[in-house]
Amino acid sequence: MNVERTNQNTLVLLPLKDLANKKFVIGSYQRGYKWGKKEILELLNDIHSYDNSMGLYCLQPLILKPVDTDLPKVSVDDIEIYKNSEVVDGQQRTTTIYLILKYLAYKNWLSSNLLYEIDFQTRKRSGVFLNDHLSSIYNMAIDVISKEEFSALDYDDLQAVNNLWSSFVREHKDFDNVDIYHFFIVSCYLIRWIDIYLSDENDRDLFIEKFTESVKVIWYSLESSQSHEDIIKVFLNNNKGKINLTSSELIKALFVLDIKNREPDSLASLKINQFATEWDSVEKQLQNERFWYFIQPDSSKYNQGTRVDFLFDLELKKGEKSDSFFSYRKIETLFNKSQDIVNNWENVLRLHYKLLNWFEDKELYHFIGFLTNSGVKNLKQILDASKGLSRDRFNSKLKKIVRDEFNKTVTREKKAIMPYYIKNLNYKTFYNEALNVLLLHNVFYYLENMAGYKFPFDLYVKQHWSIEHINPQNPRDFEDKMVYIQWVKDMHAYADKPLDERIINELEMFDIDEIKNNKVLIKYIDDFSKEIEEITQSIDNLLLLDKNTNSALGNKSFKGKRDKILSFDKQGYNDEREPIFIPIETLNAFNKTESKKINIESWTKEDGDSYRNAISKRLIEYLPALITG
Repeated sequence: MNVERTNQNTLVLLPLKDLANKKFVIGSYQRGYKWGKKEILELLNDIHSYDNSMGLYCLQPLILKPVDTDLPKVSVDDIEIYKNSEVVDGQQRTTTIYLILKYLAYKNWLSSNLLYEIDFQTRKRSGVFLNDHLSSIYNMAIDVISKEEFSALDYDDLQAVNNLWSSFVREHKDFDNVDIYHFFIVSCYLIRWIDIYLSDENDRDLFIEKFTESVKVIWYSLESSQSHEDIIKVFLNNNKGKINLTSSELIKALFVLDIKNREPDSLASLKINQFATEWDSVEKQLQNERFWYFIQPDSSKYNQGTRVDFLFDLELKKGEKSDSFFSYRKIETLFNKSQDIVNNWENVLRLHYKLLNWFEDKELYHFIGFLTNSGVKNLKQILDASKGLSRDRFNSKLKKIVRDEFNKTVTREKKAIMPYYIKNLNYKTFYNEALNVLLLHNVFYYLENMAGYKFPFDLYVKQHWSIEHINPQNPRDFEDKMVYIQWVKDMHAYADKPLDERIINELEMFDIDEIKNNKVLIKYIDDFSKEIEEITQSIDNLLLLDKNTNSALGNKSFKGKRDKILSFDKQGYNDEREPIFIPIETLNAFNKTESKKINIESWTKEDGDSYRNAISKRLIEYLPALITG
């Protein structure tokens, strides 16, 4: 063992087995547990591949402050250390090691005497779950997490484990919080990893020996006399340069320190607990994906750590070019000037409740969700637009914003064009505008027809909805001759163009391979496809589909697409068992709910006209110069 003393601080290199019977206290200023699939699998794989010939295997330091110093010290290889400590830095590692030890002890693969205790000062439900209820995870059907997930190292694929979590929280509503979600994710993956890689008893014993004996942790114990304020400053100084600690998590520590500085001890403790409870409540709500993607649909932003950063950035007016620690530096500057920074939390709380009120108001929810998800306005611009307005006037303002967007003009070839005019909406020339109209068409369906439901903006973002053609543009990928011939007939009818029967006769003479190798026929089809390209790109032939469904459809005929879509909608997943959600107006289009004549074999010109007219009718208040005939 290596030992070094710095003044009264103690630096010790300990194997993980020597953490046994200790107590680690997680302070109120600490962020929640954030490890997930990537971190736990990287740690397990790293330890599994390690052997002693590779040199010392050492985790990052645990920075600790002794507590309960009146208790006797314990001896570890002739070194006296305190049994109970507050974790200043190293909560993630301390918790993860505990999760691994707990499961191994549950399986009786190592002694429960090697366990230690974790005590949360404010996140009490997390502590209760961690210490007393982890075993509720162990008997779940973890094998639904496929072996392929581990070999592919796809850290973003959480579908199987999220389904398990949904099932878990239905039965354990008291444990539905962000901390426990991460405990759950890490526990599921470590259990499944052990199932796959340590099924052999010898392999398992070797791993456990390495984990408890060879893996070392740097135990850095601060002087016990240091004040609580000094400890929080150590936490801040040690963490604010780390990429994995977010701006708001550093701000949280400053708030706790500010309360400590301003209030007597008896009142400070009460206020800190109240603040921590409020913080956890806000963070939990922001984990509600329906709420989150309603206010912040850009999946490239705020995708690590806590989402509370977004609220602080809104409240403190973070600019587009500012770095991710803008809000922390602004709060830190106020703190260093001895200004009351807790008022900023009150402002963030008010902002949060305002957004929740919008989320609960069905009409505001759908208009704001459309504006943020279409990119017409971001939430900051919407908040600015709401200032000083009653609910009804704000609602009218939102409608005007949509109307102004839909009535804009652009210049193309020195001509002013209204891209949202119904017959200008086109896949190639005005894709974003066509996407916005299809999105609003689907959003308004929920406003008009679904009293108890909201449009799923979370699915719109996460499943990457995009535009799909109803009729395919070219039959080149068809593998069925009769489908090929039907496409030629349908598209001539759809384009209202006369059909040369000689072409049909020739197509009927050959099999599909001969058709594709017949240069004369293929040239005719290619020329015809180019001729009708404009009408196949129009809104009459476009609808919304999620990415997984879109890729599964390929270039099938209308009937082929319809059959697939109805099957996927019934199952809830595609042929690759990837989750899908078919937008309601897409189902309606394939079921021809607006058509006068129902022919499920093809998408005709009459179908396209009826579909376009239905969009025009629903959005008549917003689209310019509507012509419905």
